[in-house]
Amino acid sequence: MRFQVLGPMTASVPLPSAAQPRRLLAVLLTRAGRFVGRDTLVDELWPDGAPSSAAAIVQVTVSKLRKTLSPGLGAAEAGQRLRSGPRGYALCVEPGELDADDFLALLASGADDRAQRRRTLERALACWRGDAFADVAGGPLLEAHKLWLEDRRSAALLQLVELELADGDGGSVVERLAPVVAARPADERFAARLAAALGAVGRRESALEVLRRTRRALWDEAGVWPGADLVAVYRRIAGTEWTTPGPPAQLPPAVPDFTGRAAELADVVRALRSPAPVVLHGAAGAGKSALAVQAAWRARRRFPDGQLTASLRAPDGTPAEPAAVLAGFLRRLGATPAELADRAGLAGLWRGYTADRRLLVLLEDAASEAQVRALLPSGPGCAALVTTRRELPGLCGARAIPVPPLSTEDAWALLAAIAGEARLREEPEAVQRLLGHCAGLALAVRIAGIKLAARPNRRVGELAARLADDHRRLDELTAGDLGVRAAVTSALRERSAADVSLLRLLAAFGAAVPDWSAAALLDLPLGEAHDRLDDLAAAHLLEPAGTRWVVPPFVRLVLAEGPADADPAAVRRACEAALALAEHARGRPALRPDPVLARRIAADPAAWAAEETGHLAAAVRLAGAHGWHELTERLADACTALAGTPWLGRSARAVAVLGLAAARRRRDPRAEAGKLYNLGAVHWQHGHWHRARSCFVMAEHRYRALDDPRGTGAVLAALADVHLDGGDPETAEAELREALGLLRECGDRRGQAAAAAQLGSLAEDIGDVRRAIESFEAGMLLARECDDGRGHDQAAKRYADVLRRHGGRDRAADLLTGALGGAVRTGERHWEAHVLRSLGDLHTDAGEAADGQRFLTRSLALFEQIGHRHAAAYTHRSLAEARRRAGDPAGARRHLRLALEVFRDLRDRRGAGYALLGLGRTEAEEGRGAEAERLLRTSAGLFRELGFPLWELRALRELDGVTSDSPDRDRTREVLTKIRT
Repeated sequence: MRFQVLGPMTASVPLPSAAQPRRLLAVLLTRAGRFVGRDTLVDELWPDGAPSSAAAIVQVTVSKLRKTLSPGLGAAEAGQRLRSGPRGYALCVEPGELDADDFLALLASGADDRAQRRRTLERALACWRGDAFADVAGGPLLEAHKLWLEDRRSAALLQLVELELADGDGGSVVERLAPVVAARPADERFAARLAAALGAVGRRESALEVLRRTRRALWDEAGVWPGADLVAVYRRIAGTEWTTPGPPAQLPPAVPDFTGRAAELADVVRALRSPAPVVLHGAAGAGKSALAVQAAWRARRRFPDGQLTASLRAPDGTPAEPAAVLAGFLRRLGATPAELADRAGLAGLWRGYTADRRLLVLLEDAASEAQVRALLPSGPGCAALVTTRRELPGLCGARAIPVPPLSTEDAWALLAAIAGEARLREEPEAVQRLLGHCAGLALAVRIAGIKLAARPNRRVGELAARLADDHRRLDELTAGDLGVRAAVTSALRERSAADVSLLRLLAAFGAAVPDWSAAALLDLPLGEAHDRLDDLAAAHLLEPAGTRWVVPPFVRLVLAEGPADADPAAVRRACEAALALAEHARGRPALRPDPVLARRIAADPAAWAAEETGHLAAAVRLAGAHGWHELTERLADACTALAGTPWLGRSARAVAVLGLAAARRRRDPRAEAGKLYNLGAVHWQHGHWHRARSCFVMAEHRYRALDDPRGTGAVLAALADVHLDGGDPETAEAELREALGLLRECGDRRGQAAAAAQLGSLAEDIGDVRRAIESFEAGMLLARECDDGRGHDQAAKRYADVLRRHGGRDRAADLLTGALGGAVRTGERHWEAHVLRSLGDLHTDAGEAADGQRFLTRSLALFEQIGHRHAAAYTHRSLAEARRRAGDPAGARRHLRLALEVFRDLRDRRGAGYALLGLGRTEAEEGRGAEAERLLRTSAGLFRELGFPLWELRALRELDGVTSDSPDRDRTREVLTKIRT
């Protein structure tokens, strides 16, 4: 039997005409005599994805081939050519039956002389009837074998023509290579030999035409110029150098580790199909050049007349002269020295040279529209790609594409491409911290990657820790001649002294600055201030965020290294403007603000307050740093009042401390007492009860010395909460009763209402339910007599919690519905979250678990949005109860553990007792008696230490269900005697 594959596949027996059997036979012939695995056959037959029945189809196809190749023989019979085995299938091919084997054997055979070698190569090449497996399309294995055979064929042909040239047989070479070079004009090896042969037989012009055609093909297909061998052949035949090098190819090399920017890259490549200039604008170090070069390489084949590149900024940072750039471009396009001597006519010459060409012009680091405009090619087949640190709106018809900071995913990919993916996977959290310090700046990420790659043993966390220090970050982000500081400094040098001064003033706030504050800094109306800010944003030295403006992190760090020349008068104007607007938002207008601002505040005062609290805190810090004590104190008061209670922002403690320091420097004991109270409240909200108690005690002493019953009463009420959670209900009750007396003495009904509600909660905790209800009723009456409904709603919410636990669900539902409406009307998200939690508990207790979870989930989301971990932990505890009742013990356990972690972190023993009680119930229902007993005993012990007999009783009753210990029953009877209902 004979098989032929060096051309269309044939055999000495008729082969099936269907594609699948022919493809299968071709694969087996590439591995003749060896077993080919079934999985490999499936991949070859279906390279784009196999059907589910692929294995069965392979078996059927093999069966058909067996009948063709070994008719009448079974699969296991002697003489069967297509054998099966545990490793797949094998096709038996005897020596001399496959033309590819004949070809390879001839190539491998030795030869005694040149003539014999020529005859052997001629015989080997005569085995070929066309391309290998010309009529069979296969998968990766077959295609790789085809390429290998074709490569061996080319090598044989190259050896043969070299021998023919050495023998002076140029005619044979021309005859052999003419059709090959016509089909493959970009193959320099054969083109060089054909041209040499044509030259040898006297056909000089034909040889030069072959060389010129190959040069064009190289450029069109690969964007490269002829190699040294082809150039040498041209020199030998033409008798001169190849003086016209072809189209200019000035593109810089593409960055080999370029990653990400998929959307921007696609936009640029698509935009380059139009003659309109494409402008890539972004911050210094954003990666504009890398993106532009990458896009230019992708698009270069559409510009066969060449690519020209120029930097429009000199090494010293000054803008390049367009005339000098034009002269360089025209020289590359073949302009004569005489043409270039007329400097005034260069623009017209450039237009003429580019009118009918298809050129791509890359202009980097442009400074202005005028600079770019003079360098734009005129022809409709041309394109221009411009990179710049500022927008160029005056460039008519240009397509502007911003280059934003790298996304986290793209930044990770770039860092991995430089430092290694495996290394990053070892420290994912450290990598995230490092990338956060790089702020999406491509140059910063690249330098960080270079530093990691240069030190393979350095931990990523170590570099992240070094970058975390603002004072050394710029020093760390330097590698060789790359540096973030240098890039940002260069961008700042382009701006006027006034612009840099404004940036330094904005950076002093350390966060986003609202437009009204910037207007105060500039002492300009809002509209004119916007023009200045927009101009800096267009230069990517300032980032807009709605009506706020942010100095980018690295710009801020570079400015901080400069002289501290922030204008004190401008800073004071901004601080006073912040105070005036805060007072206006609180309904205490002292000055009439800009009408636009007035409307903005009036539209949603609560939202405005929430948005501006951080800026007011920064104003407090700046006023304190300048020693403006009275302004600092007033700003601190306004900031605290505007933020509301609780204020959990990062600046809360700093503002309270600065306000206290200012009051002390002014020697104002009343103000000092108020600031101590505010600082105590901040500590209390963050779970630092020891610090809170110290501040409240100092505030109490000062209010008593001032004979101020209202202030003393407010502080005593705050101290009562501290003592109650510290396990001292007797002291807490005494403080609340004294507070009620003092507040009654000065006629503070709102304060009395709040204290009465506190007293009601305390009475329930110690088991006196009747007195709790009486206290809440009194508090509700007092709250109704106040001017607004906030105090009433807060008392109603706390009262509803007591009623819910003691059978008054209907009344509790009415009270909570009213309180929720009040919270929504006033926009107090913190209070709304508290009421939602109580409503969720109410529905859970009523057996409506789904509704309960809906309210509680919303409550948790609100608490997490405002950053109130403590309150969120109590909502986790409520959600756990809802999950438990819904038959989801795993969900209940998860929420309780989250809550317990926060309670322990904040040293909240009451909350820990609640969470342990819930965990004990859950474990008991799951049949884990020993663990349930341990948890419930711990919970009961905590409530005993706190002096909360009602809650201790609840824990003991649960404990009775999992243990028969009589001491627990005795303790239950003892606790019952302390509870009055």
